[in-house]
Amino acid sequence: MTQHPLDPLTATELKSVVATLRRDRGLDHRHLMAMVQLEEPAKERVLSWQAGEPVDRAARATVWNRATATVSEAVVTVNGEVLEWKDIPGALSPVLGPEADDALAAAKADPRVIQALAARGIASPDDVHMETWPFGAQIPAGLDDGRRLIWTPMWHRPQPGANVYAHPIGGLRAIVDLDNAEVVAVENEPGIPIPATPAPYRLDETGGGVKLRELSITQPEGASFTVDGSAINWERWRFRIGFCQREGLVIHDVRFDDEGTERRIAHRMSIAELVIPYGDPSPGAYRKNAFDTGEFGLGNYTNSLALGCDCLGEIVYMDAAVVDGDGNVREIPNAICLHEEDFGILWKHTDELGHVEVRRGRRFVASSIVTVNNYEYGYFWYFYQDGSIEFEAKLTGIVLTLAAEPGQEYPSSTEIEPGLLAPYHQHIFCARLDLDVDGTENSVVEVDAVAHPIGPENPHGAAYVTRETPLDVESAAQRLIDPMANRYWKVINPHRTNHVAQPVGYKLVPGHTTYPMAHRESVIGQRAGFMYSHLWVTPNAPDEKYPAGDYPFQAEGGAGLPAWTSANRSLEDTDVVLWYVFGTNHIPRTEDWPVMPVERAGFHLKPVGFFRRSPGIDVAPSAAVHCH
Repeated sequence: MTQHPLDPLTATELKSVVATLRRDRGLDHRHLMAMVQLEEPAKERVLSWQAGEPVDRAARATVWNRATATVSEAVVTVNGEVLEWKDIPGALSPVLGPEADDALAAAKADPRVIQALAARGIASPDDVHMETWPFGAQIPAGLDDGRRLIWTPMWHRPQPGANVYAHPIGGLRAIVDLDNAEVVAVENEPGIPIPATPAPYRLDETGGGVKLRELSITQPEGASFTVDGSAINWERWRFRIGFCQREGLVIHDVRFDDEGTERRIAHRMSIAELVIPYGDPSPGAYRKNAFDTGEFGLGNYTNSLALGCDCLGEIVYMDAAVVDGDGNVREIPNAICLHEEDFGILWKHTDELGHVEVRRGRRFVASSIVTVNNYEYGYFWYFYQDGSIEFEAKLTGIVLTLAAEPGQEYPSSTEIEPGLLAPYHQHIFCARLDLDVDGTENSVVEVDAVAHPIGPENPHGAAYVTRETPLDVESAAQRLIDPMANRYWKVINPHRTNHVAQPVGYKLVPGHTTYPMAHRESVIGQRAGFMYSHLWVTPNAPDEKYPAGDYPFQAEGGAGLPAWTSANRSLEDTDVVLWYVFGTNHIPRTEDWPVMPVERAGFHLKPVGFFRRSPGIDVAPSAAVHCH
């Protein structure tokens, strides 16, 4: 293993950072570790670094002081030196594990909650599943005084192992002050029956009776990729795997060997935010507008993956480590799965003489899966032999549920069992794409397909052209998808031309996406202002990483992309970052119950004029090895 400046922080390094802060800053039980992430070196330093040089590694730690309600940020070397310490006025920490545990314990011990449960026939709060949700809407009057508050939707567990989401407890919620674990209010609207229909999904309950014959994925000679630390070499691709406690899986330093010349494509690619606005106005749903990345830290919930189920084939795993709120370092085995898979025909042609040329394509996959309460999110980065890159989010898990009177009309929810509702909601992702197309001096162009009216420019009525619009300043680069114009956006390098004298580039091709249904003036609309454009472009700035700002928890709104782009900075011939907003509008189906089949959303990055011809033309044909 060769250590690199962008390698994820190891468990040993994280322990050193926490110990340094406790020693030098006097941290004790009042201080919680909200986040400890790699302090990524400046791009210039990364590009100039040579293997064998010393690596100056540091972490950026976010600390929450419960006693003073203050967020502080520190930069700490892994060798034990605090380089920087500063308070962040007005910031509130995301929800942290120890606080959530204390809040749930307080809610379960509150006499008002116990009495309300007993009135519903639930003898013990131990038979209740509660979750800690931030307020994604207006905090109730009288409680909005700056305290960090959560509220606790509840579900009944009628027997051990039951699917709790089949039995929501309607009308009962506790509101808890996170910093002192005080239950400040209990909301109790009795009379809503608890749905009784079970929803088994475990193998020992369902039997898994639909079986097919074994499908075996074998690579007798082993995998075609190599791993050196976090560096991946596959086919002609070279890149690095990163991990961030907030974002989870990150891709760094993407390059492609083009006929012996290694060419840069991207410096850093991640999914920088995920927000889930809920669309049901009932008391148990309208507050459920959560930032799973910014308010919880998505990387904290990374699964340990299992061979044969999560990943199939010749697998290499990478472990990860995170710092929990209490400062303890937790290692996540098999956090990231690396493998390659067949992807069908790459290209084919049968000529007029009957000669057939066909190549099968293969793709490299880097993936991770997180579980945040009821939902699972799989993040999959694909690298293809034609020089393209794809990101795909795979959404699964159990839909969030509400209790209601059976058989009535519920215009913003789907009744999936009698009296069991799944509210409408959206999953809105924001990718942060720091592309470096043959270098950092890039520009961005919007491309539409346009058909002129029938006339001299279109005499037969079937001609069309492309219209290219430079996105030269930030205000011009807040764009929406337009399928009627087949719109895409491309990042070009004006200083590098191809063999036909056109600037080299990569284009961003939209995939399945959605548009927010929440009004801009709503609480979630103000906090997640980035949702209202599918594309944003900014000049690269190391302190601009999260589209809703660094601290979205109970924020006033307007932070992140809306604030940064108000400066209307120039985007021409500079180091640009693309922010692509995509997702899905989930109108639940009965077929999404009891566990939702995978739903997909994503995008492609494709070379456009970057190569002189298809890189896939050089792929060797596959051998016919065996068939049963």
